[in-house]
Amino acid sequence: MNLVWRAGRIGDGRTPALTADDPTTRGLGLFETMRARDGDVPWLDDHLDRLERSARELDLGPFPTRRRLRAAVADLLAAAGPGDWRVTITASGAESLLVALGPAPAPSDEGVSAVTLRGEWLPARRLAEHKTTGYGAYLLAQRRAEAAGAEHALLLDERGRLGEAAVANAFCVVDGVLVTAPARGLLPGVARARVLRLAEVDERAPEEREWRSASEVFLTNALRGVVPVVRIDGRPVGEGSVGDRARSVAEALAHNG
Repeated sequence: MNLVWRAGRIGDGRTPALTADDPTTRGLGLFETMRARDGDVPWLDDHLDRLERSARELDLGPFPTRRRLRAAVADLLAAAGPGDWRVTITASGAESLLVALGPAPAPSDEGVSAVTLRGEWLPARRLAEHKTTGYGAYLLAQRRAEAAGAEHALLLDERGRLGEAAVANAFCVVDGVLVTAPARGLLPGVARARVLRLAEVDERAPEEREWRSASEVFLTNALRGVVPVVRIDGRPVGEGSVGDRARSVAEALAHNG
């Protein structure tokens, strides 16, 4: 089932929901994607905090109120009924608001493969620290990974340091220490922020020699949680299987939703 909330009405998403002059269609909108279970979005306030912070920092102008955002999500979940749902809020400074709902991906603790894309992480690109609708570069990176037979793309700077994945944040275990790049030129993910609160993490960009020899690499996002990476560029990560640190972080997130 797929549903869309727009201007207080709920439809099936088969009719256009945005006008041609909406700023969202020009990359000047913001969006948040989250997981809902049986009418509840566990990290909703975290997502709304990030949405409102980006709207202020980017000076987008009149923006939907938090009360309106919460009400739209609640109305859509009530119409959908019980289940595991993917919910996406899209909003702009023109006070336009669209909330879409569809089936969430099935949870999985199996490892995935990734390929690296050098030069795709630009630490000086501050706009990347906001989840805007100008998302094409990330979607293209993800397509390149899938075309290469991998599930995810890891974005590196020109030096080969690991920044993030195309659709997730990235962590690695280096000499027993959990490491993730600082949120400079990359999205400060909601799940990433939870991990930083729950575990001891060294925020620095891991060098290529470090992440290539890491005992574990895993990704995080709010929709899928923790995603262990077991192969990068065709080579095994550590022992080539899901590691203990990824499992423990996944368990901690599950108990702190």
